[in-house]
Amino acid sequence: MIYGHHGMADPRNWEIVKMFKRMFLISFMVIVIGGLMALPAAAQNDDDSNRNNGTITVTGQGSAVGLPDTAYVEMGAESRNSSIRAAFAESNETVQAIIAALEELGIAREDIRTTGLNIYRDYYGSSPMSMSMDDDNNDMYIVNNNVRVVVRDTDLIADVINVAVDAGANQIYGLSFGISDTAELESEARADAIADARVRANELADLTGLTLGSVVRVVEFGGGHFHPMLQGGNMMADGMGSGAIVEPGTMTVGISVEVTFNTSG
Repeated sequence: MIYGHHGMADPRNWEIVKMFKRMFLISFMVIVIGGLMALPAAAQNDDDSNRNNGTITVTGQGSAVGLPDTAYVEMGAESRNSSIRAAFAESNETVQAIIAALEELGIAREDIRTTGLNIYRDYYGSSPMSMSMDDDNNDMYIVNNNVRVVVRDTDLIADVINVAVDAGANQIYGLSFGISDTAELESEARADAIADARVRANELADLTGLTLGSVVRVVEFGGGHFHPMLQGGNMMADGMGSGAIVEPGTMTVGISVEVTFNTSG
């Protein structure tokens, strides 16, 4: 503070201080009011941005069809005898003959695997309506010996079944097919699924007046799941005609993808 000659404050200095205070208050009010006026505009811009920049999420389906190159055959021999040792020996002999016949046909030993060995007692024998459970003379022992054969040349499927039956196999439990290398089919199905997702997303964007943008997220589901489409697949026992008749048909691998796209509009 500035004092005059007699130690008193100069009135002119007080006026200067008051002027600066008024200018400061006016500037502060201008800043505050300007900020409050800008808030609705900023909120409006955020709303416009949210409306103009969204996403669309769709699921695409893709598939590819291929020819099986591998077959799996479940087969076996069932033996019945009143002596458990005799039934077991007969079953073993038959299975050994089956394996030898398959190896002679060109099936590798490592592609033949035992899948079941069952021994049980049949109290009724061959005539359940006329036999009594208390009659030990009617007891029969049954032995089932089953093997699973991997056939890596589908042209040999019928021959595999026929030579096994000729060697004594009297049980065919199942026949299924597979493809050893699915990578190429999976890639084809994946590309098909992505293309399907883009078509669906474009349709949704057109219906809602939006413009489809870039992909921001992809999730894959169900890769490598096969759906057999068998053609024929009939098998005939040797005693019923000319032996096994097998058609491998085709197999389909399906893939699903979930794709999220950016949108604008």
